[in-house]
Amino acid sequence: MVKVYNISMKTPIGTQSGKLTFVINENSLSGTIIGNNIRSSFNNGKISNNNFEFSGTINKGFLYISYYAKGTLNKDIITGTVKTKYGTFLLEGNIIK
Repeated sequence: MVKVYNISMKTPIGTQSGKLTFVINENSLSGTIIGNNIRSSFNNGKISNNNFEFSGTINKGFLYISYYAKGTLNKDIITGTVKTKYGTFLLEGNIIK
């Protein structure tokens, strides 16, 4: 099953928006994050009931940012947090398809 969300994340440099694609196969979760000239794929995620978690690395030129995301899917709404070495940020969004 594939789910695509429009997302926003509140960061110290302002609200960042993009798209988050989940590919769900039973309890396994993979996908991509796309936004603001970045693209990050992940394939190590887990999903159980409505709770998810995954991690990856964003490459912004010479800057690599590792992240860990966790949250909840509630019908068409996604909410959660993204933890990086720069802090923990709120993530929210709505399903596209």
